[in-house]
Amino acid sequence: MKDIAYSDLMGEHVLDKVKYYGKNVKIWSLAKIINPEFAVLGDECRILDFAFIDAKESFVLGKYSIICWHCVIEGHAHITIGNRCFIGPGSKLLGSTYEFNGYYTNEHLPEETHATKYGDIIISDDAYLGANCVVMPGVTIGKGAVVGSNAFVNKDLEPWGIYVGAPARKVGEREKPTAERREIIEKMDWTLPQY
Repeated sequence: MKDIAYSDLMGEHVLDKVKYYGKNVKIWSLAKIINPEFAVLGDECRILDFAFIDAKESFVLGKYSIICWHCVIEGHAHITIGNRCFIGPGSKLLGSTYEFNGYYTNEHLPEETHATKYGDIIISDDAYLGANCVVMPGVTIGKGAVVGSNAFVNKDLEPWGIYVGAPARKVGEREKPTAERREIIEKMDWTLPQY
């Protein structure tokens, strides 16, 4: 494999290296995707400046979804963000964390002295994460759920719920879009290629 320059992994330069990208994908010039060959980017999605994404094992960003400034998505797990999602500024999706009971928490020590816990993350269609949310390994955020700023999400969240706090707790139900608005969206093609 040829050497890849740092700039090749930033902004629109990375598009020719991803597994798939749809129409009108916009990646701001200071956004970075490493392991781009595992990334699938749906139509009209946006990745803003200073977002950092490690796409290994797989990363899917659905159509019309947005990853804001200073977000981190990492962990060598399968990370799926559905269609029409918003990942607020500074949010972190952590597909891995260190095991700390009985282990050291430094991967630069001999391999047998540390351990890592991995877990896939699914952010379902129409979910909204406010600024500075942290989502832990193995979590599924249900369709249409709203997560308030600075929330710590360490368990699955129900569809269309409203969650706040650390750890995140349900404080209400989100009103679904009106029938007229749903009709407009339902006429559109929301499928992504299967890989």
